[in-house]
Amino acid sequence: MIPINFQKLLTQKDIKHLVKNIFATVETPLYLISADGKILFGTYQEELTEKYPVELSGMTFAWVVGDSKGLQISELLSFLVKQEFEKKSLAKELLERYEEIDLFDELSTQITNSLDINQIAQLVLERISTIIDCDIGIFLLLDKHTNQLKTLSQFGDTSCFQLPIILGEGILGEIITRGKGEIINNICDSLKCSDNDKAISSFICVPLKNKQQVIAAIAVGSHTTINYTTEEFKLLNIFATQAAIAIEKALLYEQSLNAAKRAQEQAKQLQQTLNKLQQTQAHLIHSEKMSSLGQMVAGIAHEINNPVNFIKGNIGYGFNYAQDLVELIELYQKNYPQPVSEIEERIEDINFDFLKEDFLDLLNSMKVGVNRIKDIVRSLGIFSHLDKAEIKAVNIHEGIDGTLMILNHRLSGNKKCKDIEIVKEYGDIPLVNCYAGQLNQVFMNILSNGIDALQDKGDLIIIRTQMEGNSWVKISIIDNGPGIEEDIQKKLYDPFFTTKEVGKGTGLGMAISYQIIVEKHGGFLNCLSELDRGTEFEIKIPIKSN
Repeated sequence: MIPINFQKLLTQKDIKHLVKNIFATVETPLYLISADGKILFGTYQEELTEKYPVELSGMTFAWVVGDSKGLQISELLSFLVKQEFEKKSLAKELLERYEEIDLFDELSTQITNSLDINQIAQLVLERISTIIDCDIGIFLLLDKHTNQLKTLSQFGDTSCFQLPIILGEGILGEIITRGKGEIINNICDSLKCSDNDKAISSFICVPLKNKQQVIAAIAVGSHTTINYTTEEFKLLNIFATQAAIAIEKALLYEQSLNAAKRAQEQAKQLQQTLNKLQQTQAHLIHSEKMSSLGQMVAGIAHEINNPVNFIKGNIGYGFNYAQDLVELIELYQKNYPQPVSEIEERIEDINFDFLKEDFLDLLNSMKVGVNRIKDIVRSLGIFSHLDKAEIKAVNIHEGIDGTLMILNHRLSGNKKCKDIEIVKEYGDIPLVNCYAGQLNQVFMNILSNGIDALQDKGDLIIIRTQMEGNSWVKISIIDNGPGIEEDIQKKLYDPFFTTKEVGKGTGLGMAISYQIIVEKHGGFLNCLSELDRGTEFEIKIPIKSN
């Protein structure tokens, strides 16, 4: 009961005025005393012995002393006390409601801003414990796959709840399954009560729903008997409603994160599969190109070798025959200094002195040309290494020189670009166990790209070989071209990536080169480049391949 200060009540201006008027209008002698005997109104008169209580719900606040009229006055004052009590009760209720609304608003803000299920559960239980008398609390989340409710948050000794709780089993399991909250003030009266349940005397359980489907539950209780009211039940339902919204949002967020994670994993797997397919495609194209190139080189070498060998085999004889004929003619001129007029005219017509000298020069130039063709054919053989398809110890320098021989025609300048100078800085390196034809393909790809880059800017390519430790050979191909942008460097080895115009590049050269060096030989292929500072490709391969 809300305490009432009767004496303070009488000091209120309107109440004080009313009481004075009542006592003034009464013709019989009366006075008002407090419960402890203190005179509040009127004058003490010894002859007055009748007393009438000013009371509320069995509690006496004062006495009206006098004749029978004192009864009416005491009833009036009791009514005033009752009004004061109701006013105070209403004020208290309004204050409690305001505090509850303020608490709900604060809680709603906190759990709305949170996407952590465990944090939401903890916040809800903390607020419930401040307004509901309880020493046990538990927040449960339903696992639809197992029909079990796992604990998100708790306080007090929750062993009495027989965790884990299964839908349809035990008191809590049945309440949650029905989807309707319940108050149990004496658990021992329940027919479903077990020995563990008896550890708790009273509790309230409220399921949390989303679209009429139970997703969680809140239960609070006490080890001592408490008569929980519908008011407390309503409060717990309000908390449950707020919590259900927050839990559902958090679950949706968690599902979206899981879905995004699965999508990322699938995208990663698809990308890996695509890369493997691209690598396989590149490898097949490379194999087909190398096979076609090998067949073409073999055919060209065979077809060229036969006439070249014929020419080279006979040009020596022709050169000797020409020398013999010249010597014979010179003998005739010596012994017959005065030829007939017909011969003199013919000598003048053919300009014999020039023909004699130029004919030998012509034969010499033909000899040089034939030797040049033999070198080219040899270079093609070294480049393709048709007779060295398997891994063997080879001379790296020969492979580079053979590649440069094939690309020699691209090193000469024109009106648009300068001649490209090749500087060889060959170190003392041993024979290397490798797939020579494939390695030469790498040299071809890198040198071709370097020459393409130098068409716009630059005129120098440095080829440097050296030992790297005791087990590795390092080949550096350096140009003074425009350099490569950082973003492009990251994509250099991607299959089908090219910066060249459509029809001028397949985008496979560097991808195949990387595959040959890294995967085939267990080596390293690095690009070091800065804009306007040129480009360097570093090739490192083990001397003995695994």
